[in-house]
Amino acid sequence: MSEVAAVMTNVEHALERAKKARKRLGTSAEEHNVQLALSVAIEDLERVLKSLQKDAFFAGDELRLM
Repeated sequence: MSEVAAVMTNVEHALERAKKARKRLGTSAEEHNVQLALSVAIEDLERVLKSLQKDAFFAGDELRLM
């Protein structure tokens, strides 16, 4: 479980970096495309983090079937 916690820490760090990067971008066309990409990445990272938390720490006795 310590490895799962380490993965979650890294995902949280990546999530914070992506949010910070999105805030710092300008309004040019190239930066707009990057903002869109970062928004998708942020949603994906949030989904991954939530899934890890749920499945690793709050799953109980339930078996998750993909």
